[in-house]
Amino acid sequence: MEYSEIIYLITESIGADDIGNQITALTSSKKCYAKAQSVRTNEFYSAVEIGMTPSVEFVVKKLNYNGEKEIEWNNRRYNVIRVVEPKNKFDIVLVCSVKIGGNTQGTESV
Repeated sequence: MEYSEIIYLITESIGADDIGNQITALTSSKKCYAKAQSVRTNEFYSAVEIGMTPSVEFVVKKLNYNGEKEIEWNNRRYNVIRVVEPKNKFDIVLVCSVKIGGNTQGTESV
């Protein structure tokens, strides 16, 4: 399996601005190699049943993933909607959906 795609695992924190409004801030972004693949049919229908629309899956090494809920791939943000552990004990599959309003200007320098 070839891990030829570069994704960024994004960690965010929730804080408050000067007047007390709740804001979400990018805390860190970690570069990770992954394999992009189409969403499997059963995974797609399971997600649609609960109102989610998965658009892509990424296979990453288990050691690289620390529970991040967002990723960036090709300057587009995705929500991680499910994590699947395949039979291979070294990998995990991140089932992702496009984040609404999720186009970014690259977190590579963060």
